[in-house]
Amino acid sequence: MKPSSKTKKSQIKGGRKAALSRPAPAVTRLAQTELALRESEERYRRIVQTAEEGVWTINAASLTDYVNPKMAQMMGYKAEEMIGRPIDDFLDDEGRAMLARLIKRRKGGIAEQFEFKYLRKDGSELWAFVSTNPITDANGVYVGAMALLTDISARREAETAMRESEARYRLLADHCDDIVGLNDTKGNRLYISPSYYRKTGWTPEDLQSSDWRSRIHPDDIETVERARLQNLAGKATRIEHRTSCKDGSWIWCETNCKPLTGPDGKVWRLLVWSHDITDRKQTEIELAHVANLLLRTGEIAKIGGWELDLKTSKLVWSLETCRLFEVDVPEAPSLEGAINYYAPEARPIIRAAVNSAIEKGTPYDLELRVISAKGRPFWARSQGAPVFEGHQIIKLIGTFQDISDKKEADIALRESEEKFRAIFDQAAVGVAIRDSFTGKFLNINDRYCEIIGLPRKKILERSFMDFVHPDDLQIDLEQMQNLRDGKISHFTMEKRYLRAKGPVVWVSLTVSPLWKPGEAPSHHIAVVEHITDRKLAEAKYLRELKFNETLVDHTSVIIVLLDRQGRMEHVNQATVDILGYSRKELLGRTPWAVGIMDPEEKLRAMERLQVLLKGGGSNPPRETILKAKDGKPHVFSLSSVATNAPDGTVDRIIVTGTDLTERNRMQREILKISEQEQARIGHNLHDGVGQTMTGVATLIEALESELEGRQRDSAERIRQLIQQAIQEVRRMSHSMSPAAVKNRGLGGVLQLLAETIRINHRTQCVCEVDSSVHIRDSEMETHIYRIAQEAANNAIRHGKPAKISISLKRHSDRECVLTIEDDGSGISKASRKAGHGIGMQVMDYRANLIGGSLKIAAKPRRGVRVTCRFPCDSSQARKP
Repeated sequence: MKPSSKTKKSQIKGGRKAALSRPAPAVTRLAQTELALRESEERYRRIVQTAEEGVWTINAASLTDYVNPKMAQMMGYKAEEMIGRPIDDFLDDEGRAMLARLIKRRKGGIAEQFEFKYLRKDGSELWAFVSTNPITDANGVYVGAMALLTDISARREAETAMRESEARYRLLADHCDDIVGLNDTKGNRLYISPSYYRKTGWTPEDLQSSDWRSRIHPDDIETVERARLQNLAGKATRIEHRTSCKDGSWIWCETNCKPLTGPDGKVWRLLVWSHDITDRKQTEIELAHVANLLLRTGEIAKIGGWELDLKTSKLVWSLETCRLFEVDVPEAPSLEGAINYYAPEARPIIRAAVNSAIEKGTPYDLELRVISAKGRPFWARSQGAPVFEGHQIIKLIGTFQDISDKKEADIALRESEEKFRAIFDQAAVGVAIRDSFTGKFLNINDRYCEIIGLPRKKILERSFMDFVHPDDLQIDLEQMQNLRDGKISHFTMEKRYLRAKGPVVWVSLTVSPLWKPGEAPSHHIAVVEHITDRKLAEAKYLRELKFNETLVDHTSVIIVLLDRQGRMEHVNQATVDILGYSRKELLGRTPWAVGIMDPEEKLRAMERLQVLLKGGGSNPPRETILKAKDGKPHVFSLSSVATNAPDGTVDRIIVTGTDLTERNRMQREILKISEQEQARIGHNLHDGVGQTMTGVATLIEALESELEGRQRDSAERIRQLIQQAIQEVRRMSHSMSPAAVKNRGLGGVLQLLAETIRINHRTQCVCEVDSSVHIRDSEMETHIYRIAQEAANNAIRHGKPAKISISLKRHSDRECVLTIEDDGSGISKASRKAGHGIGMQVMDYRANLIGGSLKIAAKPRRGVRVTCRFPCDSSQARKP
């Protein structure tokens, strides 16, 4: 309890009386002591009031009974605003939860230091380092606590910012695409970013079990070691090297290494930052290829370049320009010397053009005669253009091209036009050029005049409608409208012309546009052929029909006429002779009921019949095995076509077949010999050429060890090229040998084909093989592989694709599908008209040999898809 004011006054009075009753010296000493005490208190008060630390005292009830000005300033209050308020008014929920425990420790007489968070008047946080002591009375009873507080908010913010910064840098290192690492000076990895594992496929366990040198390309070890010595000497380095991946591939890295020094100034750690430059390296290789390609294309196109520096008057020729002028040394002559290579009549022209380009900046493009250094005359296209620096012409650059072939083509074109004119005038058919809208004649030949029976002048005054028979005019006009609208590219029709004198004449008219696609219709050409005699010849049709029936019965091709139920209504003599059945045994029965087809072929035949009954038209040829009455199998190429009744419905099916048994036997023998020959060539490549090149590689390697400098580098490059050639020879020998299929299996050899395409042709190739596909025998596997190989090679040779896909999948329990697809240029119209080449025919034949079918189709936009469907029972495993 605090003493009352009355008690204090009595004590003071008593003290004064006691002091008055004391001797004078004693009074003097007491006064001096009190004065010294007041001075000491004043000094401590000033220290507390001016201290840089906050001073905060509370009483036993945890109420604030004193704060110094610094403490009030730290909290954002005035001192009187804090006096009397409980300490928990200045704490958040977390601080209040801790307060009871801290007060308990003060009451237990415990002094301690700690960091604690308070809330300022504006709600912001104040972090302080607190040194606190309990306050007790003379009897040791807890009466409060005093604390000295140092503001550490700035330090805490800095620490938080540092932790966040470290977290950000760690996050950056862990998630950036570049590889970040920290090594000690002994080569031990202290840290490596996850991007290393993502890029290389290695795991942390892999790195622990091997030395870092084992993951550097052997050719780059020396470069890396040299850089490491510089790093240990305190120098930062930047190098390019290759690092291995777990799958055996290599990535190019640009690696920067910065040495980190310790307190003693010595290198302590090595900070490594690597950037993947594989794509850039590939681009460099491609750029070198492009540069070589430009050189080669310049040679092929016979285009050279030149440059004239106007300051030095120096003329520079490209290598191809030197070749065109047949100059042995690739050194250009002077400007006047170059002009003298032109034919005498062309020199004034080229000289004037060059002067105009120099003086006025006028480009030129001329075709002139030139004479080479060896006297070879030829036509050349010479182009030149100025190069400006600001407004001043500093150079002329240009090209020089041998256009002798073009000039010859121009001459040929003129001759062709003259021939066309001669053909137009002298043709045995009538030819007219007409206005596509008015129908007026613009030009006609003599034969057209003969057919119409009027002179040229009178015909040119009229339109074609004036000569067309009224019954044929409407159809003619409708076709012309379709032609103008672009619905048809041309049309042919038979119609009648009215002659000035005499009966009408029949003509066959063919009309084609003279405008290009996308252009507005203008003129068209009409070709008419006099067919009156042909019309008379049609009367002979019945006689010819009889002749054809006789021919059918005497051909070696089987011909069968089926009704809508598939029953045979007619068979020719060849059918009877080859199959051994009489007409009585065949007619009125279906082929499958007679027993000439096995169950699978029966299903296919019925399907083909239904296709014709539903859609009409024809079925493409298909090789089929039919059994004769004596049980002997015959291989036929069967085709079928539907005939229509007058109402347009299908009424009969005509089936024709050619006996291919003997041909197929010969072809199998040829294929067998071909496979044996390929195997022999593959063996010779491997054991002959391959071994010889291996020996050459060994000699080059020995030579390489004896050379130095750039000669050693050249020898090393030669050795590498020979090694690549050895691998290529091995791949070629493996692909040519049927043993590759036998040893690897169909799936393995298709994967090898895809790998060969990727490596040899630098074409992306993916291969997908269904593990459920099992082939009956090795010969069948060989045929399937050869189909895939031929299709892929055709795509590379003709389509120039960016990607090829090979897939082998099961379509059903009894059928599998091989698909080879590319995104190349597809099959040209010329190729389609010309038909399939020998390669496609061999693929089709192989498909037939394994009982399958082959389909080759252009994709909607571009590329070709080759599909081979073949029987493959899922229950049968591969046989040797």
